[in-house]
Amino acid sequence: MTGTKVAIVTGNNRGLGRALTERLPEIGFRKPEIVRSSDYDLKYPESALKLVKETVERFGEIDLLINNVGNYINKPISQFSFEEWNEMIDSNLNSAFYLSQATLPYLRETKGRILNIGFASMERLDPSVNVTAYQAAKTGLLVMTRGMAKEEATNGVLINMLSPGYMENTVMDPFMPKMPLNRFATLDEAVSAAFFLIQSDYITGQNLELAGGWGL
Repeated sequence: MTGTKVAIVTGNNRGLGRALTERLPEIGFRKPEIVRSSDYDLKYPESALKLVKETVERFGEIDLLINNVGNYINKPISQFSFEEWNEMIDSNLNSAFYLSQATLPYLRETKGRILNIGFASMERLDPSVNVTAYQAAKTGLLVMTRGMAKEEATNGVLINMLSPGYMENTVMDPFMPKMPLNRFATLDEAVSAAFFLIQSDYITGQNLELAGGWGL
């Protein structure tokens, strides 16, 4: 049964974003609509503001923001163009800032939540080969998560990060490490971890890795 709480989930046309979108009604949310880049290019602040404005006009409130959108380029940092570097920062970090800032006034009213989607190993500051730009953006997102969580705690807005490692929908490549648990995470496991953070009334400013022991 669809609930009444309102969520914005970015990057929700496939993978983890779609899985979250499909299952949020299980914990009292309306099923979020698919956010398409053709309608909202969230690398630009005006598009983020448009998405928030239209959501509030239609539903009257916002209870949850999940920042999941973000592009990925796999190549040595020395070969990045300026445009590609900016794409990594804009899509993975700046878009989350624009949306988070725009939704905060509404989340304060509902005592809502922000969940940012990161990537396992960020806190070790040891980027894998060819993903330095991506991990730089995601590490910036972790710093923003913790800073905003500290600032918004007195307003009742809880802000956390979920950082999956390799999941069942990951495209295989020859540099993938061996998981100590000897398998990748399922989307169902990632959704369950996200729900744990979303439903908590006392966890904020934390980064939960879902990585099967990768990095131990």
